[in-house]
Amino acid sequence: LRVQVPAGDLRIDSVTDVWAGANWPERECFDLLGIVFDGHPDLRRILLPEDWQGHPLRKDHPLQLPPEAEWPPMTELRAKAQDLRRFDFKAPLAGEERHGQD
Repeated sequence: LRVQVPAGDLRIDSVTDVWAGANWPERECFDLLGIVFDGHPDLRRILLPEDWQGHPLRKDHPLQLPPEAEWPPMTELRAKAQDLRRFDFKAPLAGEERHGQD
């Protein structure tokens, strides 16, 4: 299903009363694109946290968040990724001898 909505008014009627299976796809569109589905029974974010600012699949969404808007779980994930980059995967574990070639 494809529809056009004006750039200044991202609203369209929900089709959940016709197709119950449209519930989650409409919520995804709301969450990621910011399209409001009038008459939707439970229009709230489905993928991103409730306190997330903006809609990331919109062309006008910033590619990178400013540091003050950093999301704590992402900060923790970045720190873990940095730790993994420093890890020597070829080094033997404590008490283990290395046999053969690398």
